[in-house]
Amino acid sequence: GPSEVSGKQLAVGGGGRYDLEFTMPSDPVRLATADHPDAGLILGSGDRAAQTGGDEFDPTSYGRPTSTPFTATGPFAHDDTYYIDNHFGFYNGEFAILFTMNGNVYPDIPPVTVRDGDLIKIKWVNRSFLDHPMHIHGHHVLVLSRNGKPVSGSPLWLDTVLVQVGETWEVALKADNPGLWMDHCHNLEHSATGMAMHLTYEGYGTPYEAAPASGNDPE
Repeated sequence: GPSEVSGKQLAVGGGGRYDLEFTMPSDPVRLATADHPDAGLILGSGDRAAQTGGDEFDPTSYGRPTSTPFTATGPFAHDDTYYIDNHFGFYNGEFAILFTMNGNVYPDIPPVTVRDGDLIKIKWVNRSFLDHPMHIHGHHVLVLSRNGKPVSGSPLWLDTVLVQVGETWEVALKADNPGLWMDHCHNLEHSATGMAMHLTYEGYGTPYEAAPASGNDPE
C-alpha cells in the first residue's frame, strides 16, 4: 500500500538505503544531503537547488499492515536490551571515546547464543550523543516498535536500523542462518572503539583471535 510522499527528508544511516520511485518532470531533479544541498546527484539537464527542510519520513507508519511470519508476541528464546552509551577511556592502549553496550566494550560484551530456528527480540536504547546504524550480519530484522510506538504501516524488514540520539527501537529476527555473526554499529569508528558483539549459534566457533597481539586487526 505505498502512497505518494512529499515534503519529507529521509534519514539514512551508514549501510542503510531507500528505494525511491518518481515520475521524472521536465526540469532536473537533485538528490542531495541536508548537510550539502549544493552537492549530490543531478538527474536531467540543467541545474536545480535542493529542497531542504521538512519533517523526517517515518517508515514505521508508511503503507498498510499485512501478515508476518512472527509478531511482537513471540514467543522469543531471547529478549535482550542494549543500552548504548559513550565515555572517554582507553581502548587497545589508546585514549578514545568509547561506545559501550550495557557498559561494556568488545570483546567484553556477551554474545547472544542461539539455536537454529530461535526467535530473537532485541531492543536498542541510544543514550549516547551520536546516531548508530545497527547492523546484524547474516540476517534481516523485523521492526516491532520505535520509541515505544508499534509499527503501524507495512512490515518493515531491515538489515541496518538507524537508532538516532535518544531513540529506542525494538526488532526481532529468526535465527535461520547458522554461523558466528557480527552485530555492530555501521559507523565503523564506533565499532573500532568497542561497539561490536556477536550472534553465535550453538556448535559454531572460530579458530581466530581478535586482539592486537594476534595480528588479526579487522580495522
